[in-house]
Amino acid sequence: MLFRTLFLLFSTLTAVAQKGLTEVPVTIKDGWFTAKTISFDKYTTSDRKNGIDQPASFSFIKNPIDAFNFLLLCDTCKHDSKAHIQALYTPRIAFSDRSLPSVLEHVDANNKLAYIVIQVADSALNNWEMILRNMTYLDLNDNKQAGILRSSQGEFKVTANNHFGIVNSYENIRYEFVYRKRVVAAVIPGNNPRVWLDLSNLKEEQRIVVAAAIAALLLR
Repeated sequence: MLFRTLFLLFSTLTAVAQKGLTEVPVTIKDGWFTAKTISFDKYTTSDRKNGIDQPASFSFIKNPIDAFNFLLLCDTCKHDSKAHIQALYTPRIAFSDRSLPSVLEHVDANNKLAYIVIQVADSALNNWEMILRNMTYLDLNDNKQAGILRSSQGEFKVTANNHFGIVNSYENIRYEFVYRKRVVAAVIPGNNPRVWLDLSNLKEEQRIVVAAAIAALLLR
């Protein structure tokens, strides 16, 4: 048992080192009289509000599930670096008239997709959307693509794995953001969240988009 634990730890550390990612602290503030907020690196969320506050962005989704919205702020970034994020779940059938990446085209009509819209302030990158499917154990074991983070001007592949947990389990699912075949960020949501970043090769607008996507996974 000890040998297996040490092997998993060594494999995990090696994988992270090879990808050039650096783990950054995640701080959760959730007091008796204050709303829950999350901070990592130089980014901080506002409190999570239930529902959709810009319905036009989701007019094609008739019955959104577990919808919420929040802001992501970056006080030390250049310009007006903040983003507005709206998130929900919806069956795959809601996208029957919309273009999806090939990895999602053949998902079962009742598969519940996570759909997230990111609006970056003072940015030429327009709106971004992230779409994620439910993953099977085999998908996670092989770090297969879970979905995509995209806009009209670019995209990030999003993969998901259980390499920080037990094989054939949903424990400690880690989402990885891949840009031009390089992993630039990763996150493990849940009760013990962890975040890794390597955003040095991204434009500032792209960095806050990735951070916003990570924040949405942490708050959902």
